[in-house]
Amino acid sequence: MWRMFVRNAYDRRETLSDAELDRLLAALRDEVDRYRYAIRNYPPDRMERYGEPFLARLEERVSQVAGLIEDKARLR
Repeated sequence: MWRMFVRNAYDRRETLSDAELDRLLAALRDEVDRYRYAIRNYPPDRMERYGEPFLARLEERVSQVAGLIEDKARLR
């Protein structure tokens, strides 16, 4: 259920309220932390092939939502 919230909210990020964006950002950051913990013992080849690319995509989502929050704050 948690994953579904993050995916749906991320897809609708342009239309979310400030509170919903804050919640989404917290959820995405938590997802990054949990994924880092999960891949900590990956062997180097697996890390390069799967771990790093997926982590980069997760971190890009965090950056996009954080940027959207900053843009909204600047417009006020």
